[in-house]
Amino acid sequence: MELGRREAVKLGLAALAGGGVLRMAPAAHAAGAVNTYPAGEDSVVVALRRALDNAANGIAGPAGRDAQGRIIVRATANHRHVLKGRLIVGGNTHLDATNARFVAAFTSPGTSETMVLNHVPSATTGRYDAPGTIRITGGSWDPIWQYLQDGRTPPPSNVITMQHTSGVELVGLTIYNVKWYHAIELNAVRNATVSGCALYGWVLDPQYADKRYHGEAIQLDLAGAKNTWAGARDNTPCTDIRVLGNTCDKSGSQGPWGTLVGSHTAVPGVRHSRVWIEDNVVDNTSYDAITPFNTEAVHIRNNRITGCNGGVYVRASETEANPLTTVEITGNTVGPLVPDYQGKIRSGIGLVAHEGSPISDILVSGNTAPSFIYRSRQLMTFREPPQTS
Repeated sequence: MELGRREAVKLGLAALAGGGVLRMAPAAHAAGAVNTYPAGEDSVVVALRRALDNAANGIAGPAGRDAQGRIIVRATANHRHVLKGRLIVGGNTHLDATNARFVAAFTSPGTSETMVLNHVPSATTGRYDAPGTIRITGGSWDPIWQYLQDGRTPPPSNVITMQHTSGVELVGLTIYNVKWYHAIELNAVRNATVSGCALYGWVLDPQYADKRYHGEAIQLDLAGAKNTWAGARDNTPCTDIRVLGNTCDKSGSQGPWGTLVGSHTAVPGVRHSRVWIEDNVVDNTSYDAITPFNTEAVHIRNNRITGCNGGVYVRASETEANPLTTVEITGNTVGPLVPDYQGKIRSGIGLVAHEGSPISDILVSGNTAPSFIYRSRQLMTFREPPQTS
């Protein structure tokens, strides 16, 4: 199994965390609360946590419910919400962060952090069984800015993490300058849409300078032994995922992402499936712009890729036997590409299969790209002759 940065960071602390994620000691909870209340947060953030707790318990506030029946919790517009700990969003909740700003300044940061996590009730909650039907809209999110203002070293962090849940919509978020991890991690999630988000700037982990495919702005992950944020480590994958109309680029102060969307973890017999990656604009990535891994029934359509080290690259697992079926790469525009940190330019459109992990039912058609590469083509079957120019 190929492990990521977060797992490597955690290894020295596994005994403290039971082999999982090191968490902050819980602060006082209100009755029925899903949030902790770290010391030092201003009244606006405290009120937001209370409103999220109420929503998790089915209590609507002044904003009522949206058209799908989710309880609306509105962050305060034009306010900088300084989070001293994770913000927990319960099920059937719409967190409307329009025109609000969120920064992290955790009181007791662990080795791995996330600004937002959905409510996962217990360590045995698995599959897609955590409370779902969650929508987060808008807002400006930055996990390192406040640390730098305070002269502190920011921990590696996600911004939005969804775990063991279903029915997720993440719409119109602007996320800046993520250190080492991901703007959005979908981990054991079913039926999720990430749309209209702007994902700007990534801080590269120097230990993984030669594995920039770990730098997914949007990561699809499975609930593995050492990369599960909450709930059961039952290897649940992601399914029914839509990544639509997002923008991915460097920021004004930090470098580009490794890739817009992909994964880098596999276990035998487990695959992500039914994934649509469409109409995204991807610029300046330091690896392939779009790189699904260990993912089948994946449809990559009408994306515009410019100034990246590579274009679209679909990878089967080299280390685990996981045959894949149904890969469609159609209508994408790639180029020009630029050399990577080693001076190499990667493929415009590429697929790679491996012994034990062949790929069947492939369609590559209608793309504008400088090159097409099919590695281990003898392990691939195509729906029609593949595009080569």
